[in-house]
Amino acid sequence: MVDYPYTYKPSSLDGFLKNITPRPQPKTVSQSYLKSLGYTSSHDWKIIPILRFIKFLDTGGRPIDLFKSFRDTRKQKATMAQALKESYADLFELYSNPCAKDDQTLENFFRTATGRGGRMLKATVSAFKTLCGFADFAAPAIPITPKPTPTPTAISTPAVQLPVMREGGVTLNVNIRLELPATQDATVYDKIFQSLKKHLLTPSSKTD
Repeated sequence: MVDYPYTYKPSSLDGFLKNITPRPQPKTVSQSYLKSLGYTSSHDWKIIPILRFIKFLDTGGRPIDLFKSFRDTRKQKATMAQALKESYADLFELYSNPCAKDDQTLENFFRTATGRGGRMLKATVSAFKTLCGFADFAAPAIPITPKPTPTPTAISTPAVQLPVMREGGVTLNVNIRLELPATQDATVYDKIFQSLKKHLLTPSSKTD
């Protein structure tokens, strides 16, 4: 079963979301932070697991990409729509726009998905519908992806001309161009050059 979030005070969740844009972005959204904004009820603290569930906060309560995108008024509704599609994926598999469904339909879904009933079931629907009030599913999707990790690229070294002595007094000049992997581990380069010394710079054995 999915542990869908719920709230007994949807008005607090609604008020918090409405003020994400005008307020400075917090380092963390914690109970002490909520208290500083006037959210002192224990029911207000459900804001935190709800924001974590829709991937606005990480497990430590720090705002992440979706939270930051939501602060942009141009992207706000599209961001929430994307967050709901991802977090409530099972619900969106049943209905293209579950936000337009009536309470009974949503209760039927969450009752089966969570095993809840009574007041908690209604609170689960309230949390979802409050979030829906900030979403626009007709808006173009906003791709929210982590910053890409730079892909290591090979380091090209200038061609090196090495004289290789062969028995019989014949000297061959060999041009070598190295493509070294980008790494901060100096032992990788040491092993490469040790191998070069062993196989190229050491006089070869007699050949036919």
